[in-house]
Formats: sequence, structure tokens, C-alpha cells
Amino acid sequence: MSEYKNLKGKKVKFLTSDLSGAEAEGQIFYNDTDNDFKSVVASAAWSAGANLITISADLAGAGSTSAGLAFGGTPASGVTAATAEYNGTGWIVGGNMGTARRSLGGGGTQTAGLAIGGYVSGDDAIAIVEEYNGTAWSEQNDIPAGSWKPGMLGVQTAAVSMGGKVVTPEASTNITLEYDGTNWTSGGNLGTARYSATGAGTQTAGLAAGGFVVPNGYSAAVENYDGSSWTAGTSLNTARGSGSNQLGGTVNTSVLVYGGTNPASGKTESWDGTSWTEIADMATSTQRFAGASTNNSNGFAAGGGPTSPASKSATEEFHITVNTITGAAWASGGNIGTARRALWGGGTQTAGLIWGGYVGPAVENKTEEYNGTSWSEQNNLNTAGYHICGTGTQTAGLAFGRGQPPNANTEEYNGTSWSEQNNLGTARYIMSGFGVQTAAVGYGGAGHGSPGATNITEHYDGSSWTAGGNYPEAIYAGAACGTENAGLGHAGYSPADSGRSAEANLYNGTAWTAANAMVLAKANTFTSGSQTDALNFLGDSPTASTWVISQRYDGTSWSTSASAATARYSAAGSSTGGATGTAFVAGGFPGSANSNATEEFTGETTALNLKTLTDS
Repeated sequence: MSEYKNLKGKKVKFLTSDLSGAEAEGQIFYNDTDNDFKSVVASAAWSAGANLITISADLAGAGSTSAGLAFGGTPASGVTAATAEYNGTGWIVGGNMGTARRSLGGGGTQTAGLAIGGYVSGDDAIAIVEEYNGTAWSEQNDIPAGSWKPGMLGVQTAAVSMGGKVVTPEASTNITLEYDGTNWTSGGNLGTARYSATGAGTQTAGLAAGGFVVPNGYSAAVENYDGSSWTAGTSLNTARGSGSNQLGGTVNTSVLVYGGTNPASGKTESWDGTSWTEIADMATSTQRFAGASTNNSNGFAAGGGPTSPASKSATEEFHITVNTITGAAWASGGNIGTARRALWGGGTQTAGLIWGGYVGPAVENKTEEYNGTSWSEQNNLNTAGYHICGTGTQTAGLAFGRGQPPNANTEEYNGTSWSEQNNLGTARYIMSGFGVQTAAVGYGGAGHGSPGATNITEHYDGSSWTAGGNYPEAIYAGAACGTENAGLGHAGYSPADSGRSAEANLYNGTAWTAANAMVLAKANTFTSGSQTDALNFLGDSPTASTWVISQRYDGTSWSTSASAATARYSAAGSSTGGATGTAFVAGGFPGSANSNATEEFTGETTALNLKTLTDS
């Protein structure tokens, strides 16, 4: 019988542990520890990405999974001019379009985007065209006539718009327009009039797939464009339309089509220049989203809705890779024993600590510990209070300041009981703090009188408090993380800002310096991690729908991260870091009764896609 060595000319590697790294793809090896033959293979899969900042459907998309763009659409009411930029981890706010609209055509890249047409209100589509430079939109020459839901392909300086929808009387069109970065000229008409087709390729080698035909319905038709005329191509396996303003790829021989309406689909099809192959489905059937891919190995879908007029903020990413990617996510944990808000916490997801809080009308002195599964009540604080700031671990916790009225109490926890320590220099509550039990920093907070906020910073050395550098503004109900000499402070209620703040500042142990602002202004929120890898979660933001949004700081900028399941503020929590860390959050106020819910965060992970080889 022939051996693998004779057939392939290579020996099978004999190892005591699994291979790692992308370079292992296709290799066959024997793991002596597991007593198995194994190989590393690439697979196609969708994974969760960070949610959009605003729930919205009917958006346009551009760019790629690592540098995406979503713009326009329909949030809770009306239409929007908002733009969001994706960095492969989360979303940040981009420059607004000059004209708010939905169901528009989109193309190009994150730093050279293109928006055409769309729908505002009434019975007429618009003809307005705008270009994006990575910061701001500028209006360009209009398309010849108003259109909404056109398909798009190409780049900002060489784009094609095909088809679209006319509202009155309702009809799909076969119009093709070419853009050279300045002017629009007519191209060859589509063979099948339609709207919401997926476009891919270039101005001289393009592809249009699927769409909706009035009055016939969903289409599976595919056509190829040579710069002058369209010719029929191989049809999709699944007819679909009204799905998205999606870019399917930058070349017409490597195309990805996903989602859409029939009636709502998560099906994904890949084109290799010869045939369409159905591959991994999206996690959620969706339509009317912003989507883009550069080839048939990657793509993203953001926002959209399963049915009209519902919309969502979820993002999904598609990859064909040797790694199994599990997106960052929150999941339910064990409930705390006493539902409350305005509590505080420390520790980790598997060794957590919470204390104090407000039950109503009483303040609380209870302490609970978390083992990653369930909470257990421990010895109480010596002095009950709410909005008690603190930091530390399950066996070395620190609690300081509390209300109401504001006081300067400081207590240490040793894993069993709390003991009174020297007081803060200034009595206050609803402070922000970071560090460890023997090297902590507390700043801001509220005291008596108006404006009810302070910028005072104090250091704790495990025995007493001393003055530090003042925070740049008087603030309370903010959040912070890091170490005594490398801290990150942000969010809160600021009298100077007349409300919630998005400002962030870095502390070096002596003085504060400005950092880039958060994506969303928040207060009564919680953050853990370090100065270069932090996770902010929940909190009071301008609209209740954004309470659940998490924000990640990477040492330079903020972006959205996975959203929690239960909207609330004034909760307690702690984490081991940002995008790849773990965290917990417990209690809080959802806007009615106090919560006893706990949620656990797990950051995005990647693992080599190992397959065990068998003879069956």
C-alpha cells in the first residue's frame, strides 16, 4: 500500500502539540499527545462585529472590513446624514453628509467615498452626489435624474451606477451612468431593469447581481459590463432584492453577495469567475444594510432590518481564514443577591467584588463576591452609602467617598471584611477612581452646593490621601481606569458642558493631558482596563437606545464595541482590558426598578481551525 510520503514526497510531522499560525494551512501532522492526525484548513464564516452607533436601516456602505464606511439611512425617525467609520474593531463618528437621505447608492473607500441619489420624503428621489475624503463630504455634479436604491460599483474617480427605482409611478430602471470623478455620462442600459443590485468590479469590467424588478419581484439575474454594454452572466442561486446598497468586490471574478429580501435572507454566495457557490449564512437574516467587500473572502454588513420598518445596529463580518473568529460579546451571568443601583465594583470576571448602592429609599452597605458563576454575600461595609467610588481586587478592595450627604470615608477590604482608613481630604461622592489598594487615584465628584462638581484629584498610598494634579474640568459621575501613574479619565456630568461629557484625559501621576474624545458622551458609566486598552460599558447617554453601547479605547482613539443586552446605568463592573479582555457588569438602573442582572463580556478571540483526520 502506498504511503503518504510516497504519494506527496513529504513526511508527516510528528509533534507533541498542535501547529499554530497561518503558515500551517494545509499541513498534515500527527499530535502524539492527542494520538490524532490533524490538519489546518481555511473555512468561511460570519462573526459578530461592534454595533453601529445608531440603530438604522436603508444605509449605504463602502470600503472593507478593516476600513468600512456606513452613511445615510433611517434611524428611529426621519432620515439621517450621519456617517460612521469602521476600523475592523469598532465604529467611530465620521463627517455628516450635506444632505440627509436613505436608500442611496454608495461606493469607493473609507477615505474616498461616493454617495449618489437616495430618498428624503414625499414622492421624489433626489439627484444629489457627494464625495467623502475621510473627514468631510462635499457636493459634486448631480446625476442626470433623481434615483433611489441604485446599484454601485467602482471607485470614487471611476464609478458606475446601474438601475434604481423611480417612485412616481413606481418602476425599476435600466439606466447606467459612469462617473469620472467630475461628470456623469450615460453608459449601456442594463438588460434587466432593477434596483438594489449588488455591484462589483470596475468601470470596464463590472458585474451586477440580483435586485428587485417592478412588478415581477426578486431577481437572480447577473450581468457583466465591459465599459459599453451589459451581457447576461450566470445567475445567482437565490433571487434577492431590496437587500442593501452593497459592494460585492473590487474585481468581477471574486464577488460576494449576501443578505437581502426573499423575504429576508442571510444566504451568502461566492463567485470565482466561473460559478456561484452558496457558503456560510449570516447569523441574522437581514436586508437594507450597509455592506461592502473587496473580494469573495471578506465582507461586512452593518445595520439594516429583518423586516420593514424595523431596524437594528448589529454588524457582522465575513472571512475565509484558517482562524476561527469569535466576535466580542456579552452573555448573561449569575444575578446579584440584592438588586440595586449606584453601586461600585472591582476585581475580575471570575473574582469580582461589588459594594454599597441605593435600593430606595435606603442606601446599602452590602458586599458581594462573584466566582464567575454566582454571587455570595460577604461582610458589610462599615458605613452604608451609594455612589461609593473605589478600585482594587476581590482580596484587596478600596472604597472611598460616598453619599448622601457627601462624606470622606475610606475603607479597605481584605477578602473577608472592611476596615476604616484615613479619610479623603475632601468629602464628596459620585467620584471616579483607578489604581490598586496601595496606589490609587480618586478625582472629581460632587459635594454640597452649586455647581455640585469638583476637579480635585487625590492619591492614596495604602495609608493616607495627598493632593494630585487637578482634573481639567469639574466633573462627577465619570469613569476611569489604569494605574496611579498611567490613568485614563473620561465621561461624566460636566457643568462646563451643560450635561454629559465625551471628553477624555490621561494622567501621568502628576498632571492630566487631553486625549481623543469618546464616540458617545456618557455619565453614570463604568470603565476598566488600562490607559492603552480600556473598555467602557453601559451608562446614561442621550438616548436610551445607546445605553447598551460599549466603547473601547486603544491608547489613541475610541470606537464602539459589543453592546450589552440590558440597557441601564449606575451599574458596577470591572474588566481585564479592552477588545480582547473579559469583564462583568452587575446591577444598575434600567429606567424603572433596580436591576439584579449580571452580564459577562468576552473580547474577540481567534483560534487556528484545526481538523482531526479520520478514516470515516
